[in-house]
Amino acid sequence: MTRFYSIRFRLTATFLAIILAVMGIISLFLYNTLERYYVDNLEDTLERSGFLASDFVVGHLRGQVDSVRLSSLAEDMSRQAQARVLFLDQDGVVVGDSIRVGGLLNQALDNEDVRAALDGEVSSRIGYSERINHQVMQVVVPVVENDEEGAVTGAVFLSASLEGVYSTLYDIRRFLYLATVIAMAIVGGGSVALARRFTGPLESLTAASRKMAEGKLDQHIEVSSADEIGRLAEQFNIMAKRLNYYTTNLKKFAADVAHEVRTPLTTMSLLTKSLKEHEMEPDQQKEFIEDLDAELDRLTALVNDLLELSKLEKNEIVPEKVTLNRLLGNMVGEYRYRFSHAGVQLNASIPDRDYIIYGAPLQLRQVISNLLDNALNYTESGGRVTVSLYSEGNEVVTKIEDTGCGIPEEDLSYIFERFFRVDRDRSRERGGTGLGLAIVSEIIGRHGGRVWVESEEGVGSSFYFALPLAEE
Repeated sequence: MTRFYSIRFRLTATFLAIILAVMGIISLFLYNTLERYYVDNLEDTLERSGFLASDFVVGHLRGQVDSVRLSSLAEDMSRQAQARVLFLDQDGVVVGDSIRVGGLLNQALDNEDVRAALDGEVSSRIGYSERINHQVMQVVVPVVENDEEGAVTGAVFLSASLEGVYSTLYDIRRFLYLATVIAMAIVGGGSVALARRFTGPLESLTAASRKMAEGKLDQHIEVSSADEIGRLAEQFNIMAKRLNYYTTNLKKFAADVAHEVRTPLTTMSLLTKSLKEHEMEPDQQKEFIEDLDAELDRLTALVNDLLELSKLEKNEIVPEKVTLNRLLGNMVGEYRYRFSHAGVQLNASIPDRDYIIYGAPLQLRQVISNLLDNALNYTESGGRVTVSLYSEGNEVVTKIEDTGCGIPEEDLSYIFERFFRVDRDRSRERGGTGLGLAIVSEIIGRHGGRVWVESEEGVGSSFYFALPLAEE
């Protein structure tokens, strides 16, 4: 039952109904036009033949009428006109008949057409002849004297069978029926192929959507056309790919969170049990408490970063004008003591020209802070970090370059993913949560900018972020 409500069935049925209606209208119009043409043409031919015959017999209807002579003339006229010919006198009596045997000679014809002809009018009609068992065209033409009075002295009655006309029309009608059947077969086959072309991707979309509803998100539909359905399938593939990507990342994120939280919790549990179950010297207890405090700080930092990411994803940015070169200069000033204390040189190349952008100042401070912390953590004492600012097209670019350990080339494409660390042990030692660069990427993306990194292992790294300049 479902197949009768399918798009394929309805599309095919609609095409067939349209072609049937169109061919039916065309066939009816063509048949009626040809019928009218043949009938009118026959009527016109009989009228001309009737007037021609009246000119011949007008003299034979004066005085004494010679029926034999008139019948002979009627027979000749019949052969030329391909019709039965009767000559009638002014009383409506047949005085000449093209049919010699079984004719109507000397019989009176009293009907409406004959009376109209004897009154000087040409009349015609289509009737049924029992003699030939078929329809006939009957034309009655008055015979008029050629004098000034123009008296009607008789009439010429012509009757031609329509069997040939309707036989031709019957052949034409059969041809139209055959053409209709052929057209329906062609259109039916074409519509089935077209419907399959249209509904095939839709059926694939339905099947893929059903599988996605079942949790199988890795679906892909082959796109074989550039039309609306092809674009729909392409968008579905993009949606499925993104949904699969986000779902996979969500699962990975949940697993990473569990792993990251479990590590400090496990350490804190061991330290707490050790303090409870073992007698320790005051110095040893102090060391254990300091370790416990460090793990607690690490867990707090992790939770804070997770909350920050969550807030970034939920909250909309309320933009305001920010002078980026001033913000960056202030941040460099705030960090100089930390860098100096760590033995790392902090240089700045920030122009005096104001670079105005629209954004959230606190979030932009967090971006710069995360990148400076990252550079400081991975640059050894005696190294150098350089902060620079410059414009490029309609963007302002901030660059933070360090002479640290660098990033392996195979890790560059993952560096902004959540919980990704190039060196996990070293990152934990330095207090990193693995979320700093992910927060940077999220904030810059929400500001309509872009972030990227260039690095060479053992040489150093350069982190960039570009933001659109405010229109003047």
